Amino acid sequence: MIVADTIKKQVIVNGSNSGEVKRGVYSALALSVLVISGCASIPREAGFADVQQQVAKRLDQKVQWTREADQEGAVTQAVRVLLQDELTMDEAVQIALLNNRALQAEYERLGIAQTDFVQAGLLNNPVFSAEILNSSIGTERTFSVAEDFLNIFTLSARKRLAANSFEQVKTQVSAQVWKLAGEVKSMYYTVNGDEQALELLRTVVGATEASAQLAQLQMQAGTLSRLNQTLQQTFYAQAVLDLAREETELNSHREQLNRLLGLWGTDVAWHMPPRLAEPPATLPPLERLEARAIEERLDLIAAKKEIDSIAMTLDASAQYRVLSIFGIGFTVQRTSDGESLRGPRLEFGLPLFDQGQAKIALLQSQLRAAQQRMNGLAVDIRSQVRTARHRWVATHDQLKYRRDVLLPLHERIVQETQFRYNGMLAGVYDLLIAKQNQITSARAYIQTLRDFWIAQADLEQALGMRLTASAAPPAASTLPIPAPSHATGDL
Repeated sequence: MIVADTIKKQVIVNGSNSGEVKRGVYSALALSVLVISGCASIPREAGFADVQQQVAKRLDQKVQWTREADQEGAVTQAVRVLLQDELTMDEAVQIALLNNRALQAEYERLGIAQTDFVQAGLLNNPVFSAEILNSSIGTERTFSVAEDFLNIFTLSARKRLAANSFEQVKTQVSAQVWKLAGEVKSMYYTVNGDEQALELLRTVVGATEASAQLAQLQMQAGTLSRLNQTLQQTFYAQAVLDLAREETELNSHREQLNRLLGLWGTDVAWHMPPRLAEPPATLPPLERLEARAIEERLDLIAAKKEIDSIAMTLDASAQYRVLSIFGIGFTVQRTSDGESLRGPRLEFGLPLFDQGQAKIALLQSQLRAAQQRMNGLAVDIRSQVRTARHRWVATHDQLKYRRDVLLPLHERIVQETQFRYNGMLAGVYDLLIAKQNQITSARAYIQTLRDFWIAQADLEQALGMRLTASAAPPAASTLPIPAPSHATGDL
């Protein structure tokens, strides 16, 4: 990226095969080898410790860069230990951070950036050449060594640029870790909610099946019309179809979570707690959300570092734009007739045509584009925060309404219908319909509860940090939601 790629300064030393010249060439070669070998060492950690620190500020889980066979075995063992009991949300995130192959591939970007950083601090290898020229009057021997001098002058600027690019990659990798954690949370809540809602739908299927069987018996006894029997059969058939669709959706969501967790084979037979956690009674006060997101979002921090990198490249290119060739050296030459010539050597390229104006214009356009992308990302982040917060608050309000109003109403309807049925004032179908409606309302509550936790995960992603709101799973009797069971047991 630095303009040094196109600007060369050379030092050329020419001379005979005298011992003085040879010693100079050998000394320069030895010095170059020492310098290069001393700078070529590449640390194995490749900045991963910095990624761990950034992740630790946002997640309770650990991250592991797996690069050895024994580490692979340890990760596999740790994953299977986490899968032994009910899979919690925190355990799911931890498994993904250890076992997701795409994330492990992201970590390799650190190694690539590390090598770029090391390479930026190295000088170009000197080039040695020798010539033997024979003529009718004698033999002339020439030795030369050439070095890119601009590479030395721009060394500090290249290292600063590479260091900034390295920091940008660290931030981008940390952002990918945070993004993966958010995706796992959302999919975990989706699967957990699907499983709980599916259990209630199976109860609906059981209730409609009992209703359809009873209707069939009554029609055969002549106490129910074929129309009413067909209606009950239709309700049952629709419930079976809904159950099949929901089971397919659940399997799809489980496989999406398996992919995020990097699981296959027997490891996919995990199971979750039977109930979603209930939301907090009140949401914590959240102030300066947009400003906090602008401060915390890792992708925005990486975008700022990209602008810094382009600006540094532009400054360096503008500083050396008129230089093309600038060689400084010393020449020692012995002619074929024995005469010895010595003196300084200077090579300078005249910037008549290419003054770097095209590269400067390109970098200026890239800088403006990067600034516009960063500004657009900042606008998007603010909008994402507002949208996620509105959905989070709205689903929390809906949950309270369903829990405090709708579920108790359906519970009362079932109780009153049961009383009327016991007193022979209501039919069995009235009681079945009341229970079906209660279960449907409970399923809607669970779906809203699932949406609440997904909304919280989305809000955390939009903010770039964790929220303090948390809740524990409720006791079984806290909500008037019917436990999954066959409906005929109460008739």
